[in-house]
Amino acid sequence: MPRIRRKKAAIAAVAAAVAVCALALASTSQAVRVLKGNLVVVFEGTISPSKLPRTGAAPVGVQMGGKIKTTDGTAPPKLERIILEINSHGQLQTKGLPTCALGKLRSISSQGAKRACGPALVGSGSVTSRVSLPGQGAFASIGKLQAFNGRHHGHQAIFAQVASGAPLPLTYVIVFEVKKRGGQFATQLTGVMPPIASEYGFISAFNLLLRRQYASHGEKLSYASAGCPAPKGFSQVNFPFAKASFQFADGRVLSSKLVRKCTARR
Repeated sequence: MPRIRRKKAAIAAVAAAVAVCALALASTSQAVRVLKGNLVVVFEGTISPSKLPRTGAAPVGVQMGGKIKTTDGTAPPKLERIILEINSHGQLQTKGLPTCALGKLRSISSQGAKRACGPALVGSGSVTSRVSLPGQGAFASIGKLQAFNGRHHGHQAIFAQVASGAPLPLTYVIVFEVKKRGGQFATQLTGVMPPIASEYGFISAFNLLLRRQYASHGEKLSYASAGCPAPKGFSQVNFPFAKASFQFADGRVLSSKLVRKCTARR
């Protein structure tokens, strides 16, 4: 009987180890590939740190983005709209945070944008565009993205200013309106894509990281904060921390929920 009990205990230990490994693999896989026809979007996203309070919220960095391509190598349809949604256990708050006027960010370098609106900076990232000019070959243009807190049409907004250098300098602003609502994904960011290189280019990759800690009237605050929704009795949980949707000019919409693991801290 002792031998049988030891064997059962060993089997249980192996099963538990396999379950833990499966959980780790599921939670650390950062990319989700979505296919519709010949169009492919590889969505990515992270939340850091992953150890968060079970109740309340702590400062975090939220990264979301995607890469666009086709299965047959043809040019994809133009990306028209990006919708990023954040789980209700996370929030974006702007108490005491300066705002930037949209007009200050147009036709200006990255350095100029930071000089003009540095106190309103809330994130960073990059945008890759594929440009094909008449009589010239196609080339990639990688732009530095800086995200600034702002107001647009009376709503909270993020102004994502993008500036790239050679071989073709490009400067533009993606305006994300921030809306609060109910449901699983309580914060929605909606950005309409501007023309790229006079319509001779298209966005092929987008990456945005929102992270900013600041002080206001002696109070320490964070633009992005989140908690861990682990049920009582569980220290870790996989949860859909965000949802991303890319809408294209031909009517196709590719979306994915991004599931990540968090650890509840005491």
